[in-house]
Amino acid sequence: MINLVFCIKSRESFKRITNTLKIDNNFELEDFTPNLETLQENVIIKDYDVAIVDEKLPWQDAALDLLNKKSVKIVLFKGDFKKTISDIYSKIPKDKNNLGKAQKESHIQSTEIPDKQYYIKNETALPIREATSTKNIIYKALENKLIVIGGLSKGAGSTFLSVNLAKALTDLKIRTSVLEPPLDVPYLFYYLGIDKAISIKCIENNFYSYPHAIDNGQKIIKNMGTIIDDIIWIMPSPFENKIESWDHIKMLMLLDAARKSPISIIDVGTNYDHESIESILSGADMLLMVVNPLPAELNKNKLNIERLIKLKKEGLPIEFIINHHTPAVTKKILSEYFKTTPLIFIPSIETRYIQECSHKYKIPITHPQISETLFAPISEIIKNIIPLDILKETIKYQSLNDENIIYKIKEKISGLKSVFVGAKF
Repeated sequence: MINLVFCIKSRESFKRITNTLKIDNNFELEDFTPNLETLQENVIIKDYDVAIVDEKLPWQDAALDLLNKKSVKIVLFKGDFKKTISDIYSKIPKDKNNLGKAQKESHIQSTEIPDKQYYIKNETALPIREATSTKNIIYKALENKLIVIGGLSKGAGSTFLSVNLAKALTDLKIRTSVLEPPLDVPYLFYYLGIDKAISIKCIENNFYSYPHAIDNGQKIIKNMGTIIDDIIWIMPSPFENKIESWDHIKMLMLLDAARKSPISIIDVGTNYDHESIESILSGADMLLMVVNPLPAELNKNKLNIERLIKLKKEGLPIEFIINHHTPAVTKKILSEYFKTTPLIFIPSIETRYIQECSHKYKIPITHPQISETLFAPISEIIKNIIPLDILKETIKYQSLNDENIIYKIKEKISGLKSVFVGAKF
């Protein structure tokens, strides 16, 4: 994979170049680099092969100096798009260029997952599946999205929302990663039953803990996320030492591990105000704050709620998710309390259904009764993440026999009108 970084003055020029390169699966396209500070941070955690630098960039000299020190090949952009594309291909290292050709000829899966990649579903290892043309179309059309999910209080349900949203997106054939930063006691490892699915005797050989590798200053091995239910999970191992210091740079490196996925979901729990999380919120596409609507929880967290409402008014993409909702507290009262509409309400789910999934290490939305309950709120979130044209494209390719949220959408076509307003399927 050839890693590119773009230091382009105009976003329109950046989009024009990247849209041309998207048809080539050998390129890893970096996001728009708005300033020198962002470039300085990125070169610390990413290995770039080629940099496209705008000759009209105000900080061009500093960028060239930095990139030359890192031995990154330079392509100067002078407004000629055709020549720029040609120059990019001429700068590709020969070993990577040959590798790309070999991959195309042998139809190797574009995700480049090595043999050590661990696939688990229902406690059994699965073979690597070749990517379908449907997936490729969706991935190329979809810009990367970063979704941060937090909980206003312990047990509010940030993990519950993270795993179910990830499963719904994956059922839409959109590759999704879920990240758990090492800010608390590791939870996802046990939630997913990885300790049961992988032999304890050789666990260090089968599970790759990205956070520990980053914290120890090790060279990061790519494509080593654990895959369960077709979701890429990146989380700390509970069998290694607790990570005492986690900062902004380490968080960026963890995010970089999930770059293969168009959608990255970070489950931060109650650590949304941690230094490493606060620093990435400005770049997040959504911050979903899960709330337990019990009066005691609301009163206890009143100051935090007021701060979050203020940040939302200032432009931070915050949405409050009311979990465990019952008619005991009306939607009107809660909407007035949070001074914003619409809120997303997740109805209270019978404990026995949650326990059934928990004992089988299954994601709750795969349970028929839970899926019925989560359909509307999860769909409401998804329509704010995925562009409507891509949703229409992915629904078109789904089978009516699919046991996923798309089947529910097709089954409830009347409900679709209220969820995706104005769409024609």
